[in-house]
Amino acid sequence: MSNISRRQFLKGAGVATLAVAAAGMLAGCSKEDVPVIPEVTTRPVMVIFMADKGNGETVVVGETAKIDVLKTEDSVKVADIDKKLLPEGYHLENEKAVVEIRKDASKGEHIIVFVTDVTYTPATKEVDIKVAITNPKAGEAVMTTVKANVKKDATTISAAEITLPDGFTWAEGTEMDRQYDIATYVFPIKHIA
Repeated sequence: MSNISRRQFLKGAGVATLAVAAAGMLAGCSKEDVPVIPEVTTRPVMVIFMADKGNGETVVVGETAKIDVLKTEDSVKVADIDKKLLPEGYHLENEKAVVEIRKDASKGEHIIVFVTDVTYTPATKEVDIKVAITNPKAGEAVMTTVKANVKKDATTISAAEITLPDGFTWAEGTEMDRQYDIATYVFPIKHIA
C-alpha cells in the first residue's frame, strides 16, 4: 500500500463528498426542476397558426413564430404561448389545448395552433323559451313563450341569457347562471309590481 499524505487524503475525501452530494441532488430532480437556460436546456420550435374556414378547409394565417421549448418536452400547452406572437386580428381557438410537437424534413420541429378571427361570431339560432306567468289574482299560471338567441348547437340556456318582455321580472328562486334545458324547462316569471 502506497503512502499518501494527509493533504492528499483530505483532497480525495472532499472530492468524494462532493460527488455523493451532487448525486443526491440529481436523484431528487424531476423534469419540472430542470432550469430553463436558452440554447442549453431548450430547443426552438416553429409555431404555425391555422384557422378553420369551414367545410373542412383550413388555412395558414399570419407569420410563423418560434418559441423555446424544453428539450425534454414533446408537447406544448397553447396557453403558454405569448399572445404577442398571434397573428393580428386573431385569438386562440382553444387555450386549454395541448399540441404535439411534430417533426418533418421541410419544417423541422413545429406545432400547429388553431386561431379564430376576432370578428368571428358563432352561428346562432332563435328558440322559443317556455315561461309561466304567475297570476296571483286568479291563482294560476299562464303559459307562453319568449324568443331568445343561442348558439346553433346549444341545448341549454341560463336565465341571464333571456330578455324578458317589458313589465316582467323573474319569479323568486330563479337561479340566473344555472343552465336549464331549452326543450323542457318552464321559466317562472311575474309582473313587475
